Amino acid sequence: MISVIIWYFLLPFQLLYGIVVILLFAVGILISDALEKSWGKDPRPIVVDEYSSLLLPLFFTPARLVPLVVTFLLFRFFDIVKPPPVRNMEKLKGGWGIMLDDLLAALYTTIVILAFKAVGFVY
Repeated sequence: MISVIIWYFLLPFQLLYGIVVILLFAVGILISDALEKSWGKDPRPIVVDEYSSLLLPLFFTPARLVPLVVTFLLFRFFDIVKPPPVRNMEKLKGGWGIMLDDLLAALYTTIVILAFKAVGFVY
């Protein structure tokens, strides 16, 4: 939900949107790294990785309900299935491992969305 709120209000301000994405990702690395030390490897309560990474494909998503749902479902699919090399990112230590697997899932999602647009698939 946090990602959708950021997307909805900041997308018209693309530079600010990009800055927020980068800052949220960087802070996510730091927070995840610190929390992993006390909570263990990739603890479930850490969700900043999903929130920050989902902002990447949302940037290319039309501001309508169906595209928003499709983007979210694609992101969850790639985040759960973890196709190569997504799963390999989890092997990295600390916050980098927590954050990069979701970023790659977001990249896969973005590629699918851009492919949809390239072939004229209106969703």
